Amino acid sequence: MRENLYNADDPALISKKFWSHVKSNSKSSRIPECMSLGSVFRNLPIDKANLFNNYFFDQFSDASSYEIDIDWSEDEDFSIDFNPLRIRDCLLAINPNKACGPDGIHGRVLKNCAASLAKPLSMIFQLSYNCGSLPKDWKLANVVPVHKKGSKSCVENYRPISLTSLVMKTFERILKEELLMRTAHLLDVRQHGFLNNRSCTTNMVDFLDGVVLSINDCNTFSTDVVYFDFSKAFDSVNHDLILNKLKNMYGIDGRLLKFIMNYLQGREQSVIIDNCVSTSKPVLSGVPQGSIIGPILFVLFINDLSDGLSPGTGLALYADDTKIWRSIQSDLDHDILQSDISKLNNWALENKMKFHPAKCKVISICNKPSPLDMLPSVQFHYRLGDCLLDYAENEKDLGVTINKKLNFGDHCELILSKANQQFGLLVRTCHFVKDTLRRRVLYLALVRSQFEHCSQIWRPHSKTLLDRFENFQKKCIKWILSECELSYSCSDTYTHKCRQVNVLPLKLRFVQNDLVFFYKILYGLVPIKLPEYLQWFRGSTRLRNSHLDHLSLTSSILPSMGKQKLLDKSFFYRTPCLWNSLPLEIREQTSLSGFKAKLESHLWDLSTVNDDPDPNFSI
Repeated sequence: MRENLYNADDPALISKKFWSHVKSNSKSSRIPECMSLGSVFRNLPIDKANLFNNYFFDQFSDASSYEIDIDWSEDEDFSIDFNPLRIRDCLLAINPNKACGPDGIHGRVLKNCAASLAKPLSMIFQLSYNCGSLPKDWKLANVVPVHKKGSKSCVENYRPISLTSLVMKTFERILKEELLMRTAHLLDVRQHGFLNNRSCTTNMVDFLDGVVLSINDCNTFSTDVVYFDFSKAFDSVNHDLILNKLKNMYGIDGRLLKFIMNYLQGREQSVIIDNCVSTSKPVLSGVPQGSIIGPILFVLFINDLSDGLSPGTGLALYADDTKIWRSIQSDLDHDILQSDISKLNNWALENKMKFHPAKCKVISICNKPSPLDMLPSVQFHYRLGDCLLDYAENEKDLGVTINKKLNFGDHCELILSKANQQFGLLVRTCHFVKDTLRRRVLYLALVRSQFEHCSQIWRPHSKTLLDRFENFQKKCIKWILSECELSYSCSDTYTHKCRQVNVLPLKLRFVQNDLVFFYKILYGLVPIKLPEYLQWFRGSTRLRNSHLDHLSLTSSILPSMGKQKLLDKSFFYRTPCLWNSLPLEIREQTSLSGFKAKLESHLWDLSTVNDDPDPNFSI
């Protein structure tokens, strides 16, 4: 049995069966034996599946009429060529380990038979698109409940993820490209969800830079951030409203609009629990989570949310995750921010969406300790409709804990705790894995991956915290090398062991993540621009003793009133120093792969000569 869990011929060294073994020993992904919805309790798999499906069905808004006037006069503008070569490339890109949909056609079949299937599928896709009609089987979805937060035994704490036909997903990939080709130039640049080269990191980098700069202003008392939470956003979107926005805001018409209407209409879903399938229910509203074009349709639908926001009020979006913020310098700023909250609430009502008032929070970020913080009566009372919004000490923002002091110590503790849990699970579950290469893969995939998400935002700065992260990785390196009884107290020994398994010390890994992301910004690989206060150095060559050259950056921002530590929370303020210290030959690399290779080699060279734990050391 154990010998079958990994395959020596597998380039990833670990087979899918192995990951299934690890998952089966983890309680984190299991649905509890007994599930509840209000006063109703169910414990049989089929009963739990029906309980989930009934709950998900109740979240739909009113059914749509689908009565939209389609203009066929310029229909040729919306023609799509389903070229067999294009279909073949999409089939070859399928991940064969992805779960198949209700039609039962496995991804490995589609991938391995791509050359043979491309031509017939291109004919089917072309006919379906031109007729504006989809086969019923391609509108079915098997829904898997995914836990969000709160009690795992409560059905209300789950969201539905749809498993649809992989053939249909291939169809959707082409439609997504066509939709974005026609609409991308109209999308709000502050939207970071489900779009190419945008991510949680691009969202948080822009957001935190804006907040830190506003607090650095001596005239700013605080920066108030309002977090909005839509109630069942993806499930409650009205289909009529989506179609009308596609037509009137984005100019989508003819056969493309007709096809999208048919795509949304007449869908059905069932929930699967432990291989038991619930009865089928109609999908009355929303876009299917887990589909390809569903999230894009949602992004297009929510795109006008920010219309009419006041100048000076910041906004960042990640699909439905919405936050606005404003520098508070007088009572007038409170009033303006309240007006913007009301505008967003009015948008939600007009678009048949709902905010969840109890989950919408305000964080007042301030770097100045004040006795007034203890007096809630002096706080401005923001309202969402008739409900007062609660002030929070901290809020989870795209997986990063933000608090009112912009101190990421609590988040670092949480990350270390999660990594420790994952490492404990790994040691217990995979005790029979002795191969160093496989242990390394397991560590990188299950444990160090905990440190990767948005590390450019929360990375530890203090020596104490960095030492804790490094000591944790020492323990993991010992396990990889089966040397748990040895001591790596000498820094040279630890560095040598890191080299042995080709795993960078964490202080250098954080530097590497910063610089790779910064390179992507500088060379236009992510749609983020350098802030205005950063400029390319244009001085004379006489300053080369200061390590400045034509690829160096200078900043016009200076810390106000001793706020250096606060500004270090801004990626754009902190990282240029690291960038300028890189050798010119690394910064001049024109390919990302070349930059990564030379940067890693440079960091390894530094690891043998620089024991300074400060991540801002000169490199």
